[in-house]
Amino acid sequence: MGTVVEVSAGSFQKEVLESDVPVEVDFWAPWCGPCRMVAPIYDKLAEEYDDFKFCKINVDENVEIAQRYGIMSIPMQLFFVDGEKVDGLLGAVPEEMIRSKVEEVVARFPTDERGRLKAILTSWVGHNKQDSGKFRRWTDIANEIKRDAVYRSILEAASEMEKASEGLTQLLKQL
Repeated sequence: MGTVVEVSAGSFQKEVLESDVPVEVDFWAPWCGPCRMVAPIYDKLAEEYDDFKFCKINVDENVEIAQRYGIMSIPMQLFFVDGEKVDGLLGAVPEEMIRSKVEEVVARFPTDERGRLKAILTSWVGHNKQDSGKFRRWTDIANEIKRDAVYRSILEAASEMEKASEGLTQLLKQL
């Protein structure tokens, strides 16, 4: 992106919550020594990452935003993806720790279409496998319910979902 974007209550929605790429927001204040210590790190990282946005917001001038996100201490860095807070870092932490958190967010929430598809399918398949195991244990216990037509239809649909999940797992390996 190039530079750290200064945001305010008026621009927070557009710059952070509606961003097409993951965003780090540095909650800071001019009087905060540790905030001034980490600011150059964010300036440096902003120049390095194309698919990640770095922002900062002055908590003294934007109290309502700080309150909305429960900011009690600064510097506080919150990470947003698709308008949702996904992670955070508190304090004046070393560059390696900040870089590691950025890399973690990038890995968890890729911005390219193939990466997003892979992340969504991986999550879906993982949840589906976990839930199908629970469902299978439940059906073993509830054998008498199998006689009911509605429950039989549910069991058949669950079986189809398991097959779909297995198929998606194979396709994920090809991505």
